[in-house]
Amino acid sequence: MPIARSKQIILSQTSYYHCISRCVRRAFLCGYDKFTGKSFEHRRNWFEKRLTKLSSAFSIDVCAYAIMHNHNHLVLHVDTERAKQWTNMEVIQRWHSVHPNKTITAMYIDPQQRKKLTPIQLSTIHKITNIYRKRLISISYFMKALNQYIALRANREDKCSGRFWESRFKSQALLDERAIVSCMIYVDLNPIRAGIATTLENSHYTSIKRRLTCMKLGKQPTELKCLKTQLESDPTFINIDLTCYTNLLRQTATRLKNIRLVNTKIKSSLLEQFGIDEENWLTLTAHIEEEFSYVIGSVISMEKYRKKIRQKKLKGISTALRLFQ
Repeated sequence: MPIARSKQIILSQTSYYHCISRCVRRAFLCGYDKFTGKSFEHRRNWFEKRLTKLSSAFSIDVCAYAIMHNHNHLVLHVDTERAKQWTNMEVIQRWHSVHPNKTITAMYIDPQQRKKLTPIQLSTIHKITNIYRKRLISISYFMKALNQYIALRANREDKCSGRFWESRFKSQALLDERAIVSCMIYVDLNPIRAGIATTLENSHYTSIKRRLTCMKLGKQPTELKCLKTQLESDPTFINIDLTCYTNLLRQTATRLKNIRLVNTKIKSSLLEQFGIDEENWLTLTAHIEEEFSYVIGSVISMEKYRKKIRQKKLKGISTALRLFQ
């Protein structure tokens, strides 16, 4: 039985989530369909542009992403504090940038029409703005705005109708830094694990490709949540060093491609900091989606989460004990 989204996404427990969407049957999000001889590679660009637009409108940051042939992976961060600082005007403008319409809120944006609004109408707008503000920190609304847009555009191109995605998106709560790093690297390694890329540099339409491209220019991508560096740090950044992250990612990619090279050990300060041995690390970065259900983290983090949602048992605690301890 599907688990209620309210029990999967609890912002008071964590603001980081891994989201996965898969296409129905043999529908292609991207890639080359050998059955029809059609190429859908251009749809990757649709996805990437839509993702950038949504992250600039919502108070939700993209930490990592990978656009695969028939599914996609996202690691998202919800910034509730940033949304609280927005003015009513900014909230409405952000919402309308994704959902343009001619409702009463559109009148509020126009200076001339705003003067004509009655006190009752202004009160209604205030209530609507509060609804919009909540939606702009909602992963469910974010994923709806992303997946619905892609589905409608793909169906229009395929000249068909009906379901494009097989079901609602799957989400996994990332409760601590170990879970966040493991999941981000799992997402960034998707093309290499699938055999459609051999290096991080040719892992097209992934977050690591964007980060490496920007690193060559001495900057970080504006459309992704930043990682800290020796020269640049901020409370809003992910508390993981960018250089350490990319080095660990490269070493992990090498080991996954050459799993039999047992003499090639992964040497990373991040793994030492997290206390994860190499064998468990390779399991995490290759199978974290299957190993865990809808919550990922240490045993302590998962126990706190279990008590918060008032469940007697929580799937994945034994896995956390095996892989994270």
